[in-house]
Amino acid sequence: MEKLLKELNNNIKLSNQLSYQILMSNIISNLDIDKKDKEILLLLLQARDRNYIRINNNEQCYQNIINYLNLIRPLELPLCDLLRIGGNGDG
Repeated sequence: MEKLLKELNNNIKLSNQLSYQILMSNIISNLDIDKKDKEILLLLLQARDRNYIRINNNEQCYQNIINYLNLIRPLELPLCDLLRIGGNGDG
């Protein structure tokens, strides 16, 4: 009986995951965003990674993301001031 309950629980978890992925796939497909961004989001839903995408429209969350992206933004330097170190095949 315990083995059957564990198997049932595992099947319910899998069903919930699949339902979530179907729902998120539909949401992503209907978003008005760039096609490449849609592809990235859909790739994140692949079952092998067990990733979850959370959509949060909270203003504070959005502002925190903007602040973080501003912190990690590369410096804006003229290309003529940059010097390449390494070979052409280094990435």
